[in-house]
Amino acid sequence: MRKFIVPLLTLAIVVSMILTGCMPKAAAPVAPPPVAPAAPRVEEFKFAVTGVLHPYFVPFEVATKDYMSDTGIRTAYRATVHFDQEEANVIIEGMLAQGYNGFAMWPGHPTAVNATINELVAKGIPVVVIAAPCDLPTKASLCTATDVKASAMEATKHVIEAMGEKGNFVNLLGALSDPNTILRKQGVEETVAKYPGVKIIDEIADIDAFEPCIDKVSSLLAARAAEIDGMVSTCYIPTVVVSEALTEIGDRRIKFVGIDDDPKTLQAIRDGYIVGAMSQAPYAQAYLGCESLRLLKMGYTVKEGVWFINSGFFLINKDNVATYKDIIKSNAVTMLGTWAKDYFNPPK
Repeated sequence: MRKFIVPLLTLAIVVSMILTGCMPKAAAPVAPPPVAPAAPRVEEFKFAVTGVLHPYFVPFEVATKDYMSDTGIRTAYRATVHFDQEEANVIIEGMLAQGYNGFAMWPGHPTAVNATINELVAKGIPVVVIAAPCDLPTKASLCTATDVKASAMEATKHVIEAMGEKGNFVNLLGALSDPNTILRKQGVEETVAKYPGVKIIDEIADIDAFEPCIDKVSSLLAARAAEIDGMVSTCYIPTVVVSEALTEIGDRRIKFVGIDDDPKTLQAIRDGYIVGAMSQAPYAQAYLGCESLRLLKMGYTVKEGVWFINSGFFLINKDNVATYKDIIKSNAVTMLGTWAKDYFNPPK
């Protein structure tokens, strides 16, 4: 009889606990720890840089190769023949088909480029624009370029000061399809307007190719050289053509400031035929464009309020013509050293 008592008591206690709600509850299941997203793999990055077949863009290809060598990230440079967005779209579509997943692009048209940018960003591909801004609003993350209006204003000021703040002035502009050209035109005109003794007597645009530029500059100097006291060129090819023309005719009276660092321009500076040329930083624009893509792919975000980043400019003249390349390189290294800290938020 005793052997049945213990089991019966145990059963009674269990039933009592169930009825009174005192049965110990089973422990709640523990949720597994969240799985961290896979870290971006640099070997999967493939960056495209686009530009134009034009002397200004030659450093883009060098910067692209250097960036690949420095980081191991596959990068490639492609260029259109003309300043044209439809041509650029053909190149971009081809590179997209080849698996490129980050684009640092020259905007072939300030407005039309945004349709292309929208398509890329919708696919999860980061885009930055380099060497010229596109119109806002845009889904491009940022723009790295010369502040061309400010550079044109400074170039014009140097010419006017060399003219003694009086006389007749000529403005030489590049392709009107280039989104920078209108900004440069505005900069020149706004600066001239500050000097009552200076008058713009001629403006020549769309001369960003050697043959038409040589024809138009030669005609200008043949017909009006005696009237002209100063000229500014905010475009590469007219700068080269004027530098060569003033050297050939031996004219140091006309005060001229151009842009960029073609060998003929630099020699004209050394020989005193031109006042100088405004520097730009195409190498830095392409290199920092690629670095921006890397940061974006790694999960960084652009800081609030950051859009246009001036890549820098200064006047190359007789005083620094021997060292200007060192200045440009030093400026680029300085910008790269603080690029992430200055313009990006780290991944969360």
